[in-house]
Amino acid sequence: MPEALILLLALVVAGSAVLLPLRPGSASPPPADDDLEAAALRHRVALEALRDVEADRRAGSLDDASYAAQLAEAESRAADSRAARTRAALGAGRAAAAPPPSVRGRTAAAVTAAVIGLALFVGSLVPATGIANETTVNEGLAAVRDAESARQERIAELRAELADDPMDAGALSELADAHLAGTSTDDLARAAVALQLLISVDPDRADAYERIMAAYLRAGDHANARAAWSSYAERPSADPAEIAFFDGLIALRGEDDPERAVEAFDRFLELASDDPRAPMIRGLRDEAASAP
Repeated sequence: MPEALILLLALVVAGSAVLLPLRPGSASPPPADDDLEAAALRHRVALEALRDVEADRRAGSLDDASYAAQLAEAESRAADSRAARTRAALGAGRAAAAPPPSVRGRTAAAVTAAVIGLALFVGSLVPATGIANETTVNEGLAAVRDAESARQERIAELRAELADDPMDAGALSELADAHLAGTSTDDLARAAVALQLLISVDPDRADAYERIMAAYLRAGDHANARAAWSSYAERPSADPAEIAFFDGLIALRGEDDPERAVEAFDRFLELASDDPRAPMIRGLRDEAASAP
């Protein structure tokens, strides 16, 4: 009996929500423009892409260079979609009030109300799954919290090790990776410090240069990324393909120099055409080549 009353109330509310605005003499603002909804959806997809990049990095499926490139690409798309959503919202706000609904509109609304009522009735017969879904979400959040707790514990352990031996290259490298697994600006700054110390201990450590450039790019510190690139390019241990990769990425994302970016990406594709990042580099090259 309570379920029937709840269902009846839901049907009344649904019908009223659709039909009351259509009674004679009523005038309500038009629904949100489809362009605004599409722009909002595209922005949500872009934000999900950012989260996916972070998730792939935590899962260890991306190296530092790939992570930096994919993160820069995802951030660029998110910025573009956010701007598009803002433009769509402004356009919807300037739209003139719609005229009173026609008879055809009232008929369509009545049909809509009937469909909503039918959907509510059918939905009342389907077993609820909300608890299961909530449990899944809670388990996911718990896993994220556990992973973060483990990361912080490991950072504390590595700092204790370095207090005893500040020149321990292995501990410095692992500490940098632990901070790079984080998402805060503070983590990026601490990772950069650890990598600077690692480079001072082992100046020919190419992976340290590559990781510190990736950290600077993530932080938006393009000046220091270029400075690190200049030092890296002079090292005999530097990988020519990585030199080209970071050269193009810094030029495109931080220096507004598409010509240099195109040249650098072309060098990378010549040197490492079978690299897994090659499709992404071709996309970045096309982006740079089409820049005004």
